[in-house]
Amino acid sequence: MIEHGDWREFRDVQRKIKNKRLGKHEKNNFFDDFVKHAPYHWSTTLNGKRLDFWPSKNKFMFEGKVMVGDVVSFINKMDEV
Repeated sequence: MIEHGDWREFRDVQRKIKNKRLGKHEKNNFFDDFVKHAPYHWSTTLNGKRLDFWPSKNKFMFEGKVMVGDVVSFINKMDEV
């Protein structure tokens, strides 16, 4: 069984990781053209279709498929097609 203190520590670590990811993406000029609906939900248009991005989770959705990973590489790869 998880103690309250252990759970609190776990949540604090998760929050720090999330904020670090969000800060990394906010500082990257690549994302300047994204529409920022909320601090944790951005979107853009890629090849005429919407790409949703959740920077704190490194999660994005394109054509109904949810993916986790490097959205910049994904966008660059799709631009080559």
